[in-house]
Amino acid sequence: MIYPHSQIWTPETIQDIHLRADGGYLLSGFRPFREIPTFDELVFLAAGLTRFPLEGYKEKCRTKTILGARSSSVPLVIETPVYITSSGALGKSIRGALAEGSSLIQSALSIGGRLLPEETKAKRLIYEVSAELKSARALSAIRMDAVQVNVSHDTNPERLAVLIKKIKAEREHRIPVFVSFAAGRVKDDVKAALRSGADAIVVRGLETVPAGSPEGALSFSRMPTVAAIPQAREALRESKSLGELNIIASGGIITGADAAKALALGADAVSIREGALIAAGYYRSPGELASDITRRDLSGASASGAAERVAKLVNSITMEMALLARSLGKGDLQSLEYEDLAALTIEASMMTGLRLAGE
Repeated sequence: MIYPHSQIWTPETIQDIHLRADGGYLLSGFRPFREIPTFDELVFLAAGLTRFPLEGYKEKCRTKTILGARSSSVPLVIETPVYITSSGALGKSIRGALAEGSSLIQSALSIGGRLLPEETKAKRLIYEVSAELKSARALSAIRMDAVQVNVSHDTNPERLAVLIKKIKAEREHRIPVFVSFAAGRVKDDVKAALRSGADAIVVRGLETVPAGSPEGALSFSRMPTVAAIPQAREALRESKSLGELNIIASGGIITGADAAKALALGADAVSIREGALIAAGYYRSPGELASDITRRDLSGASASGAAERVAKLVNSITMEMALLARSLGKGDLQSLEYEDLAALTIEASMMTGLRLAGE
């Protein structure tokens, strides 16, 4: 029998080599093309004789989430542990839809750069700035509920601490400061963020790939979200600071089950972007997803009802999280814990530290 191609030299590999030889390279819009561990490899341990589930209609599950209470007098309070991340590279209609959608479900919108009028009206706004920001005075005119400092590969920890101190002084310590970084050396970065005075960290997993970035580079430069959250949690435990610094997971969150597992692993909230864009009608085909055509916008027909679709998506994710929590006997999403999970594969067990199912 003659195989059509080698397991190593696949048609995709050959196409990639030809593309590089022509002076180009593969681009990935959202995540690498290669397979990586996901939340699907974890399962919840249902209640039984030793733990009793809550009755769905009579017993409610609390979803309200408080972020940044470490040192700010006014922490960020949202009605669901799921908030939306937007981008200045998107078109006006889609940015407006994401902002309105976040307000409809009493959550938050995270975005930086020059804000649209629609975005300034978001009920809760997390304003993103670069770690290279020179002065915090530029933030004084912006109505925001939290500041997120985006760390790059060459950010100096001492300069980061100075910037955070300036931001807090400018805002009279009234709003929390988040620090966002890619999931590389997570434990070291979390400890550095803790020392810098941050109130929360946003860990961007391998699934969160910036638009237009080389596929080959990012496929091997950070860890999946499912592995990054336990690392962040362990760093706080080693620093004796569990509960002081909030952990926000960004990347790989598709369903309510994913979000609930992220919270059980140690996160306090999750951020979504890709799912919200798809719900709003911005992406409708796998081809569009792969190329991430950020400069186009919603058509007139797509723009109608886009905000409501985004809100319904987040609402369904939150309801699924609450359903899972009640099935475990939990009346608060923040009560989900490590012991509620088991791993289905040895790989997932090694990454997360969870016991293998059936062990």
